[in-house]
Amino acid sequence: MSFKNIFENGGDEAGSADKAAQALGKDTPGAGDVSEAVRKLESERDPWLVRQTAHGAFDVMGFLNPLFRNAQDVAAAQRQVSEDPGSTSTMASATTKTFGPPKVTISAEDMPKLEDVSRLMGTRRSYALIATGLGTSEGLAVDPSLNTAYVADRGGLKLSAVKVDTGAQRATASGLGDIGDVKVDGQGTAYCTDYSGGRLLAVDLASGSSRKIADVPGAYGVALDAAGRAYVASWLHGQLIAVDLPDGQKRTITTGLGKGIGGVALDGKGKAYVGQKDGGGKLYEVDLVGGTHRVVTSLAGASTVRVALDGAGRAYTIDHANGRLYEIALADGAQRVVATGLGTCAGLALDTVSGWIYVSNYEGQLWQINSQAAQALGGVGKVVAY
Repeated sequence: MSFKNIFENGGDEAGSADKAAQALGKDTPGAGDVSEAVRKLESERDPWLVRQTAHGAFDVMGFLNPLFRNAQDVAAAQRQVSEDPGSTSTMASATTKTFGPPKVTISAEDMPKLEDVSRLMGTRRSYALIATGLGTSEGLAVDPSLNTAYVADRGGLKLSAVKVDTGAQRATASGLGDIGDVKVDGQGTAYCTDYSGGRLLAVDLASGSSRKIADVPGAYGVALDAAGRAYVASWLHGQLIAVDLPDGQKRTITTGLGKGIGGVALDGKGKAYVGQKDGGGKLYEVDLVGGTHRVVTSLAGASTVRVALDGAGRAYTIDHANGRLYEIALADGAQRVVATGLGTCAGLALDTVSGWIYVSNYEGQLWQINSQAAQALGGVGKVVAY
């Protein structure tokens, strides 16, 4: 069947319906004009009685008649186009000659804005400055169960607790020495490194008291595993050292990482990742069993002072000197900057439960960044306070 036949049949059917409606309106008793008195009389009748006339139905027919006629007109027009498709192409060709071929341009105003990306992801915000006045903020840890971040103030020799939803802060412990890093075990104890004193300390978060676990010369970065061990990076000697927390026993995992190694992160599968602030901004992968290590990537011109893992094959690190947050693929070392404007950043922590990245800096600021925003459309870009 051709399109011509289809449109002809559609027009014929609409015409038949129109004629039937006209005949019904003409031959049915009660059709036509009815006085207002008759309509009023019928409206007062018992609704359960059968009426001799149905004026509501006639009103509907009056509405349908024009529709049937419109359907006929449309079918005729469609048939004309099907018989002569050149008429459509001729019109399109004339339009093209007059206005030229269509052009697509994308300006800077058309690009997605940070606030639009945030709304599309359904999140409250992509980033926020949640606290200030935290001193020379060096190390950083977060406890999602308490909705609290712990910020080490290297200049003030103290540890502060910050509620990440309100920004409220309080000093948790003081007199902790030259704090290089901090990690919490989720059971009320924080572990801090004292760089100048060459110590690993345990801090009771309830009382603020502290005690020495072990002597580790040049202790800077620290990470905790689930078996009761701490892994400490020696800034001075380029070593990764494991410390048994109950008794302070130590063993050297690997050497030769070079001076200036900083942050440590564990993947829970036998690998540690160590960032190097000095010497080219390297990220090392260390086998905790065999002690071998390799360079995952080098960040040209960066000071890779901290490392955090998201559990999905990505590492995050901060560039201390340039105030940048990097995302690194552990499989191949691919890297990109996802945020800038973070100041002289020195603390990094991930809350993988709620999807937040926390960054602290020497200006005493604590930033909160949405991890989804860091992954989408090139990252959150330049971070500014608001």
